[in-house]
Amino acid sequence: MNLLLISVDSLRLDFAPGVSAAVRTPRFSDLTCDFHLCQRCFSVSSATRPVHTSLFTGLYPFEHGIEGQQSPTMRQGFADLFTLCRRAGYAIGAFSEAPDIFTGLSYADHIAPLPADEQLTGWLQRREPTFLFVHYWSVHAPYGAADGLAFGETGRLLAAGRLDLVQARYRAAIERLFEQRIAPLLAALDRETWAVFILSDHGESWQPDEPYHGHTLRNDVLRVPLYYRLPGADNSAPGRGLISLVDLFPTFLSLLELAHPYRGFARDIRSPLTPQYYLAEIDPGPTAPHYGRQWSLFDADAKFSYDELTQRETLVATFSETPRPALGRTHQYHAAYAALKAASNYGHADWRPAADRAVLEQRLRQLGYLD
Repeated sequence: MNLLLISVDSLRLDFAPGVSAAVRTPRFSDLTCDFHLCQRCFSVSSATRPVHTSLFTGLYPFEHGIEGQQSPTMRQGFADLFTLCRRAGYAIGAFSEAPDIFTGLSYADHIAPLPADEQLTGWLQRREPTFLFVHYWSVHAPYGAADGLAFGETGRLLAAGRLDLVQARYRAAIERLFEQRIAPLLAALDRETWAVFILSDHGESWQPDEPYHGHTLRNDVLRVPLYYRLPGADNSAPGRGLISLVDLFPTFLSLLELAHPYRGFARDIRSPLTPQYYLAEIDPGPTAPHYGRQWSLFDADAKFSYDELTQRETLVATFSETPRPALGRTHQYHAAYAALKAASNYGHADWRPAADRAVLEQRLRQLGYLD
């Protein structure tokens, strides 16, 4: 079986094709009419680097060490999806519209700049087993703004109260991407031999204290769409009411029959086994001085979040974020988080040599993340 994995950076669930009636993608919708669109999927973080590192390793941010966009250092002692596929004889194509975002990560050397669409289509015609990863950036801020920066014109429009214009540009970027770039890829593949997963790594917040993402663990940045189609399967809903992007790693291991003694917390999305809690984490770093490192533990009922700098605690309904009375329950979440960290088979591993922080900051600055 072949695997096509498409990551659409910064796509909010409520603006996803098939969810929002205001987003019109007729060709994509027709090509994915037999896909499952999961709307009960959460990410593990609200920034690109930690989420993709979890996607490719099956580990939570505290385990692999990339807890925020500016984290320079990963732990070692675990394999990533690219390495496992290569060992198993898969041809690997991995491409990004913003490859510099992966600077310093152990799998970065696998990811090249996005080529012309015809070259991507060529990867779908290869004879040997193939893993093709495509990371699209055009839905990420600035959504087509003239300055081309993540923090720039779009931020000024938000500050001026022009959310309407920001969202109009966002919708247009989504429609262009899904109709003009993703739909042709889907039309070119052999549906009998390719498993397809299309996901978002995180959403956007558009709040005064978080104009984009990467500062908090709100649902606007954590709930993400997941589309998938498996050859020869009924493509029904996952085997449980709540899944996480981290669950895709063991799913890929099973689908591609990759030999790997995975001992993480994630579970194949087809399994009915549900972890006690799912986890999300973010370290916003110095770009968000009013926030510290945060974590959330949640199940299908309740979501508890904690900021280690401010010591602020919140307990809300998982899907609606309606406040829930704590009633002395918060200690159980702190205990569960400590137990999760203690039980990890990876969270105490040694660190790899750190990426050059100056190089990382320069590349983040070029992408518009830093002033």
